[in-house]
This record gives sequence, structure tokens and C-alpha cells, in this order.
Amino acid sequence: MVREHKDGGPTLTFDEPLPSPGAEPAVSTLGRLVHGIRRLWPLIRPLSAEAIIGCLDREVGYPDIEVRPQRPHWFIHERAAARPTDRQGLDVLDPWHVDPVVEPVPELSAEVIESWLERAQAQASPAPGTHDVGWTDLWFNATRALVPGPYAPDATAHVALHAAEVRAVANVPLRWREGTAWVAGPTREMRQFGARAPITLHASNYGLVELAVSANWSLWSEDGSPGRTALIDVARDLVADGWCVTYGTEFFHELA
Repeated sequence: MVREHKDGGPTLTFDEPLPSPGAEPAVSTLGRLVHGIRRLWPLIRPLSAEAIIGCLDREVGYPDIEVRPQRPHWFIHERAAARPTDRQGLDVLDPWHVDPVVEPVPELSAEVIESWLERAQAQASPAPGTHDVGWTDLWFNATRALVPGPYAPDATAHVALHAAEVRAVANVPLRWREGTAWVAGPTREMRQFGARAPITLHASNYGLVELAVSANWSLWSEDGSPGRTALIDVARDLVADGWCVTYGTEFFHELA
């Protein structure tokens, strides 16, 4: 039985690779974000994304809360994953912020996310002489996560998830894609129980791109579990590319 962690799962946080002293960054903050997402793609596929777009002070590269673009809230989601008719169907359309620009797409990919954020950042700055429009926060609260083969033989139809907030079990369907099993959430049933997606992501851009990965289900967090091994593998890929683990090694001791 797979358990959901109460109040969210253990989190690994990474800071972007830093340029050499005195050198200008070779890639934009958006480019560095998308690079991080691509590294996680073998394990985690977003089904929706919610962004806050702010105005960054050009001198320091830091968001200025006193200056805001006209449309600061943006939300994108896979069209087929919204508003299901059955309890096991995906239900990802739940933006946190007021009056977002909502865009349904056939399928999310790193390239789709990049072009969506480029459009969000293309709006006019209210202070063009001093501030640039740019993303500041990005949440992936609906995701599809790879279920390792040892846990999901071919006959497996669903994952039985113990919801943390209530004494209930949500049966979350497995989806088979090119011979591999994936589990996605939230489903309508998960929403009724207050359960989170298997793995969630948060990225921030406050002078430095930071990427946080939360393993909300035991399959990706418990010592010895095949899902944890897969998570550590993609984390090591990020580290090999120069990203620095800044939080989470007390729990994910393999990265200490």
C-alpha cells in the first residue's frame, strides 16, 4: 500500500548552476528553468502549471512587489486532464490565484511550458526604463510520475493510495505509455480526500533560480523503494549539470 505524506512529502531543493566569477550568465533564467524541468522529465511529467509573472528590477534582477504587469497570473493545463466525469479521472483545473490567463493544450512538454512562459513575459512592462517582465514563481501541482517496473508488473491496474488527511483509500489508475507505467494526480477522488499529486514541483526566481521537488507518496520517498532510487538518479543528473542541492539531504542522505 502506498501512503501519502501528511502536509506534503520530503523535499529536495536545488539552486541553479552559477556562472564563473565576472562572467555573464550564458542562458536566461527561463532557459535555466526549462533545463531543470527537462532533467526531471524521465520521472516527472507536469499536467498543469501555474505561474506568477512579476517585474524584475533591472539593476538587481530581483522582483519588485511595488511594480506589477497587467496580467500577473497564468495557468496552463492538459485539456484532457480537466474536469472528469468519473472519480478516477484527472481533475487538474484548480488555479490558486485570482483571474488567471488560462490556456488548455493537447499535451504539456518542456517546449510547451517554455513558449507559454515566453508569451507571459512578452507583456509590456509598466516601468520599461527600470523593470523587465519575468516569471517569479511556478507551481506544478498536477503531475504524472513514473512507477518503477518492480512495483508495477503488467497486470497492475491501479495504485491504492492511503490519503493522509482522512482515513480513506483512493484507487489511482495506472496509465501505460510505451511499456512503462505512470500514475497521475490529482484525480477527482483524490481531491475529495485532500490528497496531493505523487510528486509536485515549485520553481522560484528571486535573484536565483531555485527548483524544489516534493515526493508526496511513500513510493518515491521510503528507503529502499524503487521510486526513491529513480528520484535520486534524476537528482544526480541535475547535480552533474552544476545544480547544487541546498535542502533535503538530511532525508535523502544519498545526496549528502
